[in-house]
Amino acid sequence: MFDILISGCTLLTMNRKNEILDDCDIGIKDGRIQAIRRNLNAQAEKVLDGRDKYVLPGFINTHTHAYQSLIEGVGYDMHFNPWNLRYLIPIISNMTPELAGISGELAALEMIKSGTTAFSDHWYLHTDFENIESVTDSFENSGLRSHMVFGFLNESFAGRKSTGSAQDVLKEDSELLDRAERFVRSRHGRNRTTCGLGPGSTEDVGTDLFRNIIKLGRNLDISLVTHIAGWVEIVSRSLEKYRLRDLEYAHSLGFTGEKSIAIHGVWLSEDEIRLAADTGTKIAHNPVANMHLGYGIASVPRMIKSGITVGLGTDGAASYTYDMLEIGKTAAMLQKVDKMDAEALTAEKVLQMMTIDGAAVLGLEKDTGSIEIGKQADLIMIDNNCSNLLPGGRAVPKILYSARGSDVTTTIVDGRILMEDRVVLSMNEKEVVRRAGAAQADLFRNGGAETAELLNAPWPVKGASWRTQNG
Repeated sequence: MFDILISGCTLLTMNRKNEILDDCDIGIKDGRIQAIRRNLNAQAEKVLDGRDKYVLPGFINTHTHAYQSLIEGVGYDMHFNPWNLRYLIPIISNMTPELAGISGELAALEMIKSGTTAFSDHWYLHTDFENIESVTDSFENSGLRSHMVFGFLNESFAGRKSTGSAQDVLKEDSELLDRAERFVRSRHGRNRTTCGLGPGSTEDVGTDLFRNIIKLGRNLDISLVTHIAGWVEIVSRSLEKYRLRDLEYAHSLGFTGEKSIAIHGVWLSEDEIRLAADTGTKIAHNPVANMHLGYGIASVPRMIKSGITVGLGTDGAASYTYDMLEIGKTAAMLQKVDKMDAEALTAEKVLQMMTIDGAAVLGLEKDTGSIEIGKQADLIMIDNNCSNLLPGGRAVPKILYSARGSDVTTTIVDGRILMEDRVVLSMNEKEVVRRAGAAQADLFRNGGAETAELLNAPWPVKGASWRTQNG
């Protein structure tokens, strides 16, 4: 007897053959997929009707900052620097373990409701070292699969006394490394959680600390993650300071490799793309956040052609969404218009980036990212008999270009049903939203005069002072 039987679905396996199977049954037992074929004729404790449903692997979000789920609507249509200095840092410097946990609940809720089953969260708000413990608890309680990146951000906060309690984020290098190791040893490989270590960027930590983070990550055999060449200014400053471009500098310290993830990579040179390919370094591409902040357009087709594994991510509040279907559609359309080539990035490739390739970026491809016998039962069901998704036509372009996160009816992780028929079962949705609203109000209230100015500003115009000043 199976724990769960899905009957009569259209299955997009995302396996090596990219098989799509009609009228298919899926048997799930002990958290894993045990049978895939037509007419299983088996009993199960729970039967899910797969008729008029697409079943596919859950989406993999390769980069986000969950705490920013509480600050959407603050500092928009801005470049990164004024947004970061004037709004992000003053607000997040008031983060507490309770608020961190609530931010994780809210992010997890949105991900469950839009079909994400695994994600990477880059957490560097160590005003209290319990913050990352609290948000990880929230993720584990939600039932999702999380890749928790213990972040390091000392240099970016140093000397910014105008941000008040931002100085509380500063910790001694040795203390950060010690707490990072303790966190990884207590969490990695338990409760669907894996871990990584992540300097915020090449500018956010000093050279010695960056080297020591790499050394610790290699010793622990976990991923290394950092923002690389996300905006053109960081490349210019790297050339000026080190006579090396951003990824070249990180490579000189030992960062690149099979377990290394470069976030963004918008301004990678041809040589750096070859470097990433040759070393097996992965890329987490965040198209909506890049567009909103005006970063530029990453050369994703060139990366893929070079052999780089590229996954997709939402990033933080700059994307205003955890809906990976929105991210995927945008990724495809952005490359088509940039290259003036309708085949620059196809629907089939983007769906791979959202599933099996994303799993490979996070080192999870042996367990998730495709629906195959023996793999973890991380899958979603999408209604294909509604106004925007009629049953006919090819499945992949319909899912990528027509579906929305709200079309996901059921989300399953590790053989546990987290959402069924749009009802979240692993969390109390109303209570999460209520707590998040109160938490957001607390953060905004303590965000300082500049936050109040932004929230109380009249209808904005181009060049509004709160958008252009650097703080």
